[in-house]
Amino acid sequence: MKTISTLIQEGSKLLSSRKVESPYLDCEIIMQHVLDVERSFIIMNYADQVPIKKEQLFWKLTKKRAERYPISQIIGNREFWSKNFIVNRHVLDPRADSETLVSAALKYYPNKKQEMEIADFGTGTGCLLISVLSEYEHAVGVGFEKSLKAYKVACQNMEKHNLLGRAKMFPSSWTECKGLFDLIISNPPYIRRGKLKDLQAEVQKEPKIALDGGIDGLSCYLSIFPILKRCLKKNGFAILEIGEDQNDIDKIVSSYELAFQEYMYDLAGMKRCIVIKRT
Repeated sequence: MKTISTLIQEGSKLLSSRKVESPYLDCEIIMQHVLDVERSFIIMNYADQVPIKKEQLFWKLTKKRAERYPISQIIGNREFWSKNFIVNRHVLDPRADSETLVSAALKYYPNKKQEMEIADFGTGTGCLLISVLSEYEHAVGVGFEKSLKAYKVACQNMEKHNLLGRAKMFPSSWTECKGLFDLIISNPPYIRRGKLKDLQAEVQKEPKIALDGGIDGLSCYLSIFPILKRCLKKNGFAILEIGEDQNDIDKIVSSYELAFQEYMYDLAGMKRCIVIKRT
């Protein structure tokens, strides 16, 4: 039997040869998953031997990472806003940049005790809606997810985080949205179709439906804006994640009788969200 240290070192060499970023860290994460322990255990017990069956599972998962599957798909979960979410190949991998949207919600609704009605368009894992609801104990929310497989993942995460009593999921497009909401959030597909082939190998393993923003990267926003006009309460806000192809999207907001408020920037200093108010 080999030690934890030996397996991590050998695994990281394999990942390095396949140009995987942070190979050593990825192997540590895989080992944590295989042994079902915290990272501190790995660090303090490098010399421990790994049982043969666990070693075989380690190599099975490490080889999958070498094929450039995202680490979250391999271990089946991902942390977001200090919470753990179930992830599989049917949903977009929650990313730290998207936490900017949750921070923006807290800026525009600083009173965590207020009652709120929230809608999430294109829910995916449910990480955005769940994270925002966790900050407002008197808020309720609805999520719209037209991919049935992604919808099932969101429902699992709602149950995992004990929010089924405050959140309802609809297996349908956001175009089916009815009612009025204080806050509407969304991380819609926004990558220009022509750029999809140039994405990282890991990103190309994610569902195209969650990435493809149409020819100009704007098609989902042009679908969402009329719904904001219809479904935002007076003085309600919408916070939408954007990418580099939506840098000047504020210029078309007013044509939908909506008011641009500001852009919110992520930790890298990139425009990450647009905040819109119903006029």
